This record gives sequence, structure tokens and C-alpha cells, in this order.
Amino acid sequence: MILFRTLLVFFFSLFSIASIAETKIAVTDLSYKKEVREFFYFEAANSKSASSSVSSYEVAGYDRSSKSSAVAIDSRRQDSLAAGGGALAANSSGSFQGSAASNQKNDVAIAAKGSAASASSKESNYVKTYGDKLKIQYTELLGMSGEVRADLIKAGFILTKTRPNVAKPGQTDSFFDIVGRIKQGEFGDANYVLYGVIAAMETRANREKIDGTDTFMNQFDMNMTVDYSLIDTKTLQARAAFTVTASGNDNRLDNGRSGPYTPSATKIMSEASKALGDEVVIKLAEQGFIDKPPNLQLPTNAVQPMFKDAPGTLKIFK
Repeated sequence: MILFRTLLVFFFSLFSIASIAETKIAVTDLSYKKEVREFFYFEAANSKSASSSVSSYEVAGYDRSSKSSAVAIDSRRQDSLAAGGGALAANSSGSFQGSAASNQKNDVAIAAKGSAASASSKESNYVKTYGDKLKIQYTELLGMSGEVRADLIKAGFILTKTRPNVAKPGQTDSFFDIVGRIKQGEFGDANYVLYGVIAAMETRANREKIDGTDTFMNQFDMNMTVDYSLIDTKTLQARAAFTVTASGNDNRLDNGRSGPYTPSATKIMSEASKALGDEVVIKLAEQGFIDKPPNLQLPTNAVQPMFKDAPGTLKIFK
């Protein structure tokens, strides 16, 4: 009976391993929405002017004619004398006839009219505005899912390649529609899609002087919280869902004469990625999707013991 149970467990184990070996999974890069507030100031002034004038003159006719006239002259004269007792008569008569001519010129406009008009305009504008402008960016954080993919390969899954999710102009929260991307066939023949969204991410820098020395301790920490969903591409149901936290840090001593401290982004991202991979494996194992690897160590962001000695055995050297 014991032998039968042992063989049954063995065969079920083989079946489980074969089933996992045939399961294909796609792991996306971490999606996130970043809100940035920017101060803006705008001031502008402009002016424009215009003028126009119109004049017209019209003459219907012009009279520059000349006029001539003739006058007839007729002159006659008679004289008679009578003197004393006698009669003396003298009679003389004469006549003159002639003519005279005169010319008259006209210089008169028969009909004329004219008109003139003018107009001008001026316009000026001034605007001044300032305040805060909110910008929303949709993107993916690359390079943080490498350890997650590696751990799933170690667990026996077949990893399928994924394409970057590029935001479009005027992008909205539909950027996070993973079901829509699955329906469009973006993940090929993958059986599952592990989709992560960054819920929060913060960085913290600190610089403190060590008492009694001229040395400073520089500390830089990065912490992030990621919300994961494991989606079945056939049923579009969530096979697993969980939230994990990962962190990375870089510490350095300096005496203030070695120049400004620049944290190592490579070290910080590497530590956070490793912690993220460990956390995801633990959560998937807790929800029965995979078996927890026996050699899995504590996540790097877990609290580690600083010393194993009892406080009473410590020695302080002065």
C-alpha cells in the first residue's frame, strides 16, 4: 500500500512537471502612469492698425464754344437856315451806313461732381497668465522584469517574447487594458500573461556627518510597489493576483573632498530587480501556481539581522 502511494505521488509529480514544461507564459514590462506638475508663465502683447481713402471726380461735359454778333449802323443829317426878310435856304444832307462785329467765348462746365472718403482703425491686445500645468505620461519601466523571467524559466515554464506597449497621443488609462491586448493576439500562443503595474515609486536621499570625524554617510534608497495579475489567455480570468514591494539602495562614505556624491543607478536597479523576482516567486507559490524552490533565499528587502551575538557579549573599544 505504501509502495502504491509512493508510485502515485511519483507519477503525479511527473505529470505536473510535464504540464509546467509545456506551459508558455509572457511577462510584460512594468506599466506606470506618471503625473508631473509644471509651472507655466505666458505674457504677450500685439497691436495692428489700418487706414484707407477713396476719392472720385466725374465730368459729364465741358462748353468751350465761341459766339459772334453783327450790328448795322445808319446815320443821317439835315440842316436848314432862314434869315431876315428874305429867304435863304441851305439844305445839306448826308448819310452813313456800316456794321460792327463782336465775339464771345464760353468756358463753363456743363455738369461735374466729385467725392472723397477716408477711414482708419487700430486694435491692440494684451494677455498674461500663469499657473500649474499637469502632465500625465504613460510608459513602461524597462529592465525590472529580468529576474522575474529568469525565475519562471528556472521553474520550468516556456517564456514567450513580448512587445513594448507604446502610448499614443492623447493616451488615457486604456493604456492598462491588458485584456484588450490579449484579445488582439499581442501575446501569441502564450497560456498566461504576468502583467505588472507600478502602484507607487519613491526615492530618498540622505547625507549625515559621522560624529567625531570629518566623514559623511551618503544614503540613497529607491522603493517601489507593484501590483501583479496572472491572466489566463483562454478564459481571461486572473489565475493569481498579488502586490509586492521591492527596494534598492546605494550607500557611500566620503570626506567632503571627493566631489559630489552620485548614487549608482546600476546597483540600485539590480538590487530592486532581484528583490522583485524573489517576491513574485513567493507569491506565485503561495497561490499554488508554482512550487516554491527549495533554495529560495529571503528577499533582499526583508529585514536582515545585523548581528548574531547577544548584546551582553559585545565589546566597545575606545
